Amino acid sequence: MLIETDTIISLVRRNDKHHHNTLKILEKHRGELSLSPYSLSELDLLIWSDTFRVKDRESFFKLLEDTIKFYNVDIVKPRELHIAKAYELRLKHRLSFFDSLHAATAIIEKIPLLSYDRVYEKVKELSYINPLTLV
Repeated sequence: MLIETDTIISLVRRNDKHHHNTLKILEKHRGELSLSPYSLSELDLLIWSDTFRVKDRESFFKLLEDTIKFYNVDIVKPRELHIAKAYELRLKHRLSFFDSLHAATAIIEKIPLLSYDRVYEKVKELSYINPLTLV
């Protein structure tokens, strides 16, 4: 399953309402999850714009790398086809920039997208899984 930025945010925010569910999913599916390659850029943008606040940006990303390794989460390699498909999804489904990239990655790589964001339900060619159905 492909996880995207909202899953990472719910993991690192201990007071997030999905934090415990995300931890359970990472434990149960250790080695079976992949991270959208565009999540790291999205996180960086959210942190840089102060939308998502962290005390030490450099330490945050170093700790995130350790966490991703600990749970044996693979990071999908970015591809040109992801971007091409994302353009189509933005026009067809009015997805945001990053949502279209995450959805396109899941479609091109033929893996389900795991996200708390229900906007993906409208993309019929996407195999979407709400994490709440896994716990």
